[in-house]
Amino acid sequence: DDLIKEHYANTQNALLLSGARQVGKSYAIRKYGKANYSCFIEINFIEQPQAIQIFRHATSAAELLLRLSTFVQQPLVKGDTLIFLDEVQVYPDILTWIKFLVDSGEYRYALSGSLLGVQLKDIRSIPVGYLSEILVYPLSFEEFVRAIGVGDVTINALKYAWENQTSVDAVVHQKMIQLINLYLIVGG
Repeated sequence: DDLIKEHYANTQNALLLSGARQVGKSYAIRKYGKANYSCFIEINFIEQPQAIQIFRHATSAAELLLRLSTFVQQPLVKGDTLIFLDEVQVYPDILTWIKFLVDSGEYRYALSGSLLGVQLKDIRSIPVGYLSEILVYPLSFEEFVRAIGVGDVTINALKYAWENQTSVDAVVHQKMIQLINLYLIVGG
């Protein structure tokens, strides 16, 4: 969330979050957008494949925005709308439109996609200077246990045991085994 806030505070560029599936890209953009804009628009190219037609054969940013406002059936608020385009790996040509949309200056844009490095390798028109990318990774095990409430006392005791090759308390050990199993199941 802090990286997203910092991005929008320092630039007019569109923001692209890319990375593995299920690491929180869409969640982070959705949470930020709903908290910071009076109008939050989300288009998911997997769940709404018909949305691709908004961008196909458009001749200008104005035409594209007209199509978009018709598609979402709600008014877009100039200067206070975040348009979130999710699963852009399904329609990577959207990236060629970002320059024009950012140049129009009416709205802010966020994009998200998985495996974009593979999907975008053949695209020649990535809009340099109009799109900032943040690569999102899964949580490390330490980040994961901190996020679910394991405190510094426990983490420091575990680090100490590791560094000094000493035993971990049996109760702590059993709980950490449960948490590592949970971590593996949810994928970080």
